[in-house]
Amino acid sequence: MKVKYIQILKGCIALIITVACLFIVQALWQNYAVGLPLDTALNDIDGVLSVTLDDGHKINDSTTIYATLDNTANLQKTYKEINTKIEQTLKGSKYKLEIKDSRSPELEQTYYDIHYYIQKAIVDGDFPLLEAKVREKADLAGATAKVYVDEQNIYLQLVKNDSFLYAVVTRQSDKIGGNF
Repeated sequence: MKVKYIQILKGCIALIITVACLFIVQALWQNYAVGLPLDTALNDIDGVLSVTLDDGHKINDSTTIYATLDNTANLQKTYKEINTKIEQTLKGSKYKLEIKDSRSPELEQTYYDIHYYIQKAIVDGDFPLLEAKVREKADLAGATAKVYVDEQNIYLQLVKNDSFLYAVVTRQSDKIGGNF
């Protein structure tokens, strides 16, 4: 009986050591094969202050990438450049990009006043009206605004003093109108 107990104990210890080694190797791979190259690539982009990754906790989870931006001249250009670098680095892995900014409560309220016009423009495709309404609401708040539109997204920049708000709103292709 004593021999079996020692063999079971040795087996358990070997299993624990193997699982610990696998977790260590996975963490090192995530840090040095994914995190470090992605961090280096994104920090080379003008306007990117910092990058953090959340790789999820399940095997099928996508990686969430948080990019903190400084005051940038063109949100659309910066966002696309970030996405291109991520796709080149992750090579087909699923990810979600979250943009962090330096928003103030006043800019958040202005965005809240504007977001109805953004959703309306997505549905009816009237982007010139959106641009006019965004500028009107931004002027009332004493902020400057820029709106960019492409096939996938609407990009909104609001800037007032040292605060800036960036919003990237996905244009849904399954909506009626707006996506010709």
